[in-house]
Amino acid sequence: METFHLLPYDPSWDERWDRFVMKGSMNGTFLQTRRFLNYHPKGRFEDASLMVLDGQELVAVCPAAAQMVGRSAMLRSHPGSTFGGLVIAPTLLRAPRLVALMEQLDAYWLGQGFTAAELKLTSDLFSTHSTDVLQYALYHAGYTDELEIAAYVPVEGRSYEELVAAYSFNKRYDLKKCVKAGLIDRPLHTHDELSVFYSLLCQNLRKFDATPVHTLKELVDFHDVRLCDEARFLGVFTPEGEMVAGACLFWFCQARVLHTQYLATAPLKGCVPSTYLYDSVVRAGLNLGARCVSFGTSTHDRGRVLNTGLIQNKEGYGALHSLNRIYTKVYREE
Repeated sequence: METFHLLPYDPSWDERWDRFVMKGSMNGTFLQTRRFLNYHPKGRFEDASLMVLDGQELVAVCPAAAQMVGRSAMLRSHPGSTFGGLVIAPTLLRAPRLVALMEQLDAYWLGQGFTAAELKLTSDLFSTHSTDVLQYALYHAGYTDELEIAAYVPVEGRSYEELVAAYSFNKRYDLKKCVKAGLIDRPLHTHDELSVFYSLLCQNLRKFDATPVHTLKELVDFHDVRLCDEARFLGVFTPEGEMVAGACLFWFCQARVLHTQYLATAPLKGCVPSTYLYDSVVRAGLNLGARCVSFGTSTHDRGRVLNTGLIQNKEGYGALHSLNRIYTKVYREE
């Protein structure tokens, strides 16, 4: 059976790690780069990331952290990223190779004292190749999966008119009212604009006793330095210049997906700014040359609870569905 060399992550490998994720992998995104993960302050997570070498060639990385669940240590896909799991090279897309790799990884993690492993894979939507064989290798290794449902709009090869024609009657009606009201959209660039957007976002989340995952300072860092090519901000304004909706968008260049990380809206008499915002995001994806526009998940509690209103809203823009998978394996009960 094929043997790989498993090497614990070391910061001296940051440049090679990031080059592999962005240039050499089939399911890596900027969310798994050290450039992104390192925005988290030291000590927030106990890093347990691994690098996988075949001879001298880096063929996989696993951004991960150790987390205590009760008195047990669990290996988890890096909590500082939305997803990650195993990030692999196309050369690993062979069933025997991935089955062998999973056997080695499980033996390694068990030997490190972990009682369980949880891997949240990059979905096919954000990958350049199908992850079917990787999913099979996890199933073969005894992992069980949980599913989250996400929504996306395919925009490649379609005109804006074709995309709008796929909206529901109510969405098209609301959009016409927004246009008649004189709403416009444009990119957000200044720190003041980002601050107004963030305030709007916090107001929206406060209704659900929630706060944004990222602070305003972190979003400014994304915009100015860390993710200046990937993070994009969009605002919707009244003719008087008031921001009534906004979006933080992530551009995944490998798979050409524009993703809605945060959406925020304010009430406005006579029209529905959120409809104009969703349409603005679709147009932004079209102008970027995106393959599709991702509206994110519509579930809670690891997919067990479906937010019916949210998924119906996304479906109103002609959205299709994709699945996010969380794989878990228990090594021993404690």
